[in-house]
Amino acid sequence: MCEEDFNATPGMTELQSRLGYRFSDPVLPRNALTHSSFTYETKDRSEIHNERLEFLGDGILDFVIAEALYLRVSDKEEGYLSQTRALIVCEASLARVATYLNLGARMRFGKGESATGGAQKPSNLANAMEALYAAVYLDGGFEAARRVILSTLDETIGLALSGSLVFDYKSKLIECVQSKFKTLDLSCDIIDMQGPVHDRTFVASVILNGQSLGQGSGKSKKQAEQN
Repeated sequence: MCEEDFNATPGMTELQSRLGYRFSDPVLPRNALTHSSFTYETKDRSEIHNERLEFLGDGILDFVIAEALYLRVSDKEEGYLSQTRALIVCEASLARVATYLNLGARMRFGKGESATGGAQKPSNLANAMEALYAAVYLDGGFEAARRVILSTLDETIGLALSGSLVFDYKSKLIECVQSKFKTLDLSCDIIDMQGPVHDRTFVASVILNGQSLGQGSGKSKKQAEQN
């Protein structure tokens, strides 16, 4: 599929509509949505994956959100602004936006990554989101990137500023328990691992004073603990 064809597909047309931005250079969104596994498997030197774009997008995203928080919040110190920015630009936030944009279905993966659920992995989705922001920047300049970033993350920013955006559930649970109990024995243990090494699912259990409060599963130990 040539670059022009890729950019003109119904999926890309819908994506650009949701972004509120139309690319002039069709190569940029194509590269932004290409996972490294695709280029490694095809061994086509003309194919470029999204890791360099992700690096650039990460820096642009950090600045845009830092600026937005600085301008919107005048009564908070640096610590609050840093923590709030971290929540907004974290993997979970970006993956949620990428899911809304249906990026996973529009990405190009190698057969191995695709077979192991690459289109649903939060890390892949978040990385592609950062790469896409960089693609907008390179195609249309900083103001275009700022508009796209702020429009796609507007709800996330609002939730973060209202205190409703919490992705570190493990720390939040510790804080909650400590406020209710004088003494406690709280732990989050990995109690099971399922599936082959290349596609493993971990199961975590939260235990308070010897009693299980609940379980969660995920593709990494950290994800299982959070869930």
